[in-house]
Amino acid sequence: MDMKKYVLIVGIVILFMLSVCLFNYVNQGDDSKKVAFILPHADDETIGAGGIISKLIDKGYKLHFDLMTSGNSLAPKLRVVDNYYNVNVPNNANGSDRKGIIREDSFKQVMKVINMSDYKVHGIDDGTLNSEEVFSVMEDLYLKEGYKIFYTTTGDGNPDHNACHQAMKRMQEKYPNLEYRQFPVYYYHQQQAIPEPLNSKHEDVNVDYYSNTKKEMFQVYYNINTLLPSFYPRSDGVISFSPERIYYNTESLVELK
Repeated sequence: MDMKKYVLIVGIVILFMLSVCLFNYVNQGDDSKKVAFILPHADDETIGAGGIISKLIDKGYKLHFDLMTSGNSLAPKLRVVDNYYNVNVPNNANGSDRKGIIREDSFKQVMKVINMSDYKVHGIDDGTLNSEEVFSVMEDLYLKEGYKIFYTTTGDGNPDHNACHQAMKRMQEKYPNLEYRQFPVYYYHQQQAIPEPLNSKHEDVNVDYYSNTKKEMFQVYYNINTLLPSFYPRSDGVISFSPERIYYNTESLVELK
């Protein structure tokens, strides 16, 4: 092989390798496309941000989910849970453990609906979550994995929601350069608890296009009767789909336009 052909082939190979590296950087290594959802309970993500989650996925964002509690509380209103998906529950499991196992599994079922495998289930007892635990998760996601956009619930009186709210407040104080988003939960189906966001800016995002996906996500939870029918707006499991409200700290919500 003469020298010119050799140089040409080597040049083509180098260009190809550079283009692959650039593609991987743009599509996988761009931290601006990494979004972390910090969730107090299974179903918070669906009720508060199911459409927005679908929209972010559609726009090519890399999503990660941390489900903080198992949702194992046996408060009277939330006591009944049907094992609709035939989850493997040990025979000696008490009522609280049984409920936690089934609710965690329902979250995993929802992750399948949106083709999501990047999530972690922490299994903390429902009602006992503290802001230090949540803050540690969020800080590690930023410092160790490069996440710069965070979503969680607003403060609204629920102790686990408040723990996530307070943890995000600490994050915003320590790392003010990051992007912080909050979505209300009770606002949609009880209209009783007034959300207490960190930031006053908010936008009601039109997610009509993703209503079918959100309904499919919600149906997973409704099927197991995790919450009594009265807890949701209608006994057939239909919830309000659009718009979804987001509170934020930056100049705009460009990624949701």
